[in-house]
Amino acid sequence: MVRQNKTGLDIQKKAYHTDKFYRPKEIFKHSIIGTPYEVIFNHLSYEHKIYESYIELGTAVFWIEKSDLLPIVKIVKSLGYEILSEMSAIDMLELKGQFEMFYQFLSTHSNNTDKRRIRIKCILTPNESIESISGEFRCALWSERETYDMLGIIFEHHPHLRRILMPQDWVGHPLLKSYPLKGDESASWYEVDKIFGKQYRSIIGPEQRDSARVDEKDTFNFARIGHEIEKGGQTPPVLEKQKSQKALFVKNLDPSLSKVLKERL
Repeated sequence: MVRQNKTGLDIQKKAYHTDKFYRPKEIFKHSIIGTPYEVIFNHLSYEHKIYESYIELGTAVFWIEKSDLLPIVKIVKSLGYEILSEMSAIDMLELKGQFEMFYQFLSTHSNNTDKRRIRIKCILTPNESIESISGEFRCALWSERETYDMLGIIFEHHPHLRRILMPQDWVGHPLLKSYPLKGDESASWYEVDKIFGKQYRSIIGPEQRDSARVDEKDTFNFARIGHEIEKGGQTPPVLEKQKSQKALFVKNLDPSLSKVLKERL
């Protein structure tokens, strides 16, 4: 059965396989009060509003207002967190109607051996932009361009905000959950239109984007296990069928002998 694409803010959430017995481990949030990270909290909250703070998997997390991002980043850097190890955004448009921006900082300073990692997070609505921190962390130049390219988020005062992975004339932002997994119409015809022109669409056909496709006539990319053909060789006109009456791996497919597991064996 072919899964039909539907319009919405999240059309990428369907999984091909889910383990019904798997239960993810709960991640607990611990209070910052009384921990080494309390000093960081006091520095940040002295002049800026901290909406929520906690420790998660050994990392201190601080939720702030997006307008306070740049001054807080300057404070974080002055406290010895001089490495911006990661920054990006999470598409939460369908669940909450917003993006979650996050900035991960690492300190190698000797004074921060018991508080190495902190994460700054803030909320961004789809029509809002956010201040660039590339003036403080040069590595953000590429990270912000990638976030703009993949999610369409605008970073104010970025010196060269343009696509970094996709072509400059690409339509849409691939990491949005509303973007189809196999690309939209513009993506399927991009190379044909770019190289030959739209008038060649009916001649060449759309780009193949089905990762599950198997072409029996393509002996270069697809191999016949046990019946391999050398490159350029002729494929047999009639497919050879398995001579054994029983399958190699499946013992019995009798429906009357099947059962539904209540728990993992």
